[in-house]
Amino acid sequence: MKYLAVNWKLRVTIIFLVSICISSLLIALDQTGWAAQINQQGFSHGEEGGKPNFPVILIYILPFIKEIVLMGVPMLLALLVMKVSSSITAKLRNMTR
Repeated sequence: MKYLAVNWKLRVTIIFLVSICISSLLIALDQTGWAAQINQQGFSHGEEGGKPNFPVILIYILPFIKEIVLMGVPMLLALLVMKVSSSITAKLRNMTR
């Protein structure tokens, strides 16, 4: 907890800048013809008023997979960046000694 207040302004600024960049990219993507085509086509789960084309068990499994992907992938990327940056800083420290 004592390191939580160390360089907090820099960390918050970086998070805000990354969030603004990603939001800007998503807004730009929303204006493309590709996104308009997807919105016009829509998504059909089955025939009109009929049963879905996929097994019922997927209705219960897919939300968990979505959560794992949406939370797990950024977590793994963050861990990878932290490990790479710590190894680079360790090598730089060894070179200066």
